Amino acid sequence: MENKKIANTPAKWWPRIISGAIILIVLVGCFFLRELNNYVFDLLIGALMIFCAYEVENLLHKMDRPTWTTPVGLYPILCFLLIAICANSALNFYYFVLFCLAILVVMFVILFATPMIFSKWGNKLRVGDGFQGSLAYYSFSKAMNTIFVCLWPTFLFSFAFIINHFGQMSISETAAAFQARGVDFGLMGLVLLFVTSMCADTFAMLTGRLIKGPKISMEKLGPGKTWTGLIGGIIGAIIGSIVVFAIFNAFAPYNMLFNSSGIDVNIWTFFIGGIFCGIFNMAGDLFSSYFKRRAVVKDFSQLIPGHGGVMDRCNGLLVNAVFVFIFFVILFV
Repeated sequence: MENKKIANTPAKWWPRIISGAIILIVLVGCFFLRELNNYVFDLLIGALMIFCAYEVENLLHKMDRPTWTTPVGLYPILCFLLIAICANSALNFYYFVLFCLAILVVMFVILFATPMIFSKWGNKLRVGDGFQGSLAYYSFSKAMNTIFVCLWPTFLFSFAFIINHFGQMSISETAAAFQARGVDFGLMGLVLLFVTSMCADTFAMLTGRLIKGPKISMEKLGPGKTWTGLIGGIIGAIIGSIVVFAIFNAFAPYNMLFNSSGIDVNIWTFFIGGIFCGIFNMAGDLFSSYFKRRAVVKDFSQLIPGHGGVMDRCNGLLVNAVFVFIFFVILFV
């Protein structure tokens, strides 16, 4: 038994290592291609959105919660078109957020009302979905489930769009002057987002497995969640944030930005930012774990060998995107 356990250990780790290396290569490649056109990175974000949305939708179906599949796939495309319009029109970022939320409101009204208006068709769908309850309750539940998927993960992930185009949207006059001198706020924000999220996930896994420690006493979060892993994830994000600051501070024109009298940014700013990056990232991971426990599954899918689904890799990232956006607004707008 002992030999068998040792022999199986590498088999569990190699797929994870190889898949992780491929993911890292693709990500770095997209960063290089972004230098040619930053919409390349939008395509990556959009693809991740769609994969995550369908994985969440599939779990809802396993929980016998019906959704409308077409709007789930359509909403990321609409978000992509909106960011392209807003960025090229130099509209403030809040227009993008308002438009995205307005689409969700209109979508909910249409999805709720349509089965009610065409009641014969609606009842046929209700029976086909095996839904026990009135047509009104069915229409409301199906519309709400669809909006839930559009909000989490799609809407949260859409803040990565804003980060990517941050320099094209509303920023302060001082920041705009640095942008004209070559500061790419979008690049800096995306690097901060991905580095802190990856460091948080890695440190949380390593500290949780190596040090172990007391379990988080919430059974619905899963048996493997420990306070040590949670703290390790936050420390990992802090280290990642400081490394990002050190790298950008070593090159012009970013070093001039950090030492500008008009923008008060230093290593302690990124230290504090790293704390919140870790908190937001771990919050996304914990909510994801709670959702999977409700669906009685270990992973969102088996798409990525050794990692589970795309959502299993992005659950903290998409929540962290919201904070990195807020962080940059506080610093530069």
